[in-house]
Amino acid sequence: MKKNILIVEDEMIIALDIKNTLKKNNFNVIGISNSHKQTIVKINDSLNSRIDVDLILMDINISGPTDGIQSCNIIYQKYKIPIIFLSAHKEEDTLEMIKDSYAKAYFTKPIKYEELLIAIHFIINKNSKSYTKGKEKVELKNCFSFNLEKKSLYHDNKEILLTRKEKKLIYLLCKNKNNYVSYESLFSYVWEKDIVNISKIRGSIFRIKRKVPFLEIANSKECGYKLE
Repeated sequence: MKKNILIVEDEMIIALDIKNTLKKNNFNVIGISNSHKQTIVKINDSLNSRIDVDLILMDINISGPTDGIQSCNIIYQKYKIPIIFLSAHKEEDTLEMIKDSYAKAYFTKPIKYEELLIAIHFIINKNSKSYTKGKEKVELKNCFSFNLEKKSLYHDNKEILLTRKEKKLIYLLCKNKNNYVSYESLFSYVWEKDIVNISKIRGSIFRIKRKVPFLEIANSKECGYKLE
C-alpha cells in the first residue's frame, strides 16, 4: 500500500520537485501546503476522509506567524505524525532548536533524494510498528477478532480464509471500528485506484458476508461501511 505524505513548503517549484520524486518512488502525496494553518486543515481533511497521514516533509521558513519548528511541535503533540525537516538553515541556533523539536530527521537543501528516501522508508516503518505494537488484535462482535499485523480474521480463535482484497477491506474497517469508511477510501485502499466502483465494493462485502454471515458490517448509502 502506498504511504501518504504531506509536503509543507512555500516555494512551489521546490514543492513540485519533491512531489514528483515521491510519486516516482511509489508514495502518495496527499497535498502541498505553505503555512501551519493550511497544514492543519489538510491533516484534518485527510483524517476526516479516513486517510492516514504517514509522514510530513516540512520546510522551516513557511508562510504565516508560525514557523516550521513551532508547527512541527504542535502537529506531533496533537497528531503523532512523524516530521522530517527540509531546509537551507545551517545556523547553530536553528540547529539547536531542531534538535529540541519533535522532528525525526533534518536534511539540508539542495536535497539529496537518495538519502531522503531511505530516511522516509525507515521513519514510516518504525512509526507504523510503534503504533501497532500492543494493538494488533481488534475484538469484534459475535466472537470475531482481527489481527491487524497479519491481516487475518478469526472466529473463536480459528482463522477464516479470505482473499487478499477481502483481508484489506476488513483491515481498513477494523482500523476505523464503529466508524463509517467512505466508498472512496475503501476503493482507493483496496483496489488502489482513484475512480470509485461501488459495485466492486458491494460484491466484496457480499462475498465476505456469505463466508461469515454473523460478521456485523453495517452500510449507509451516504457514508459507506462500518464494522462493529
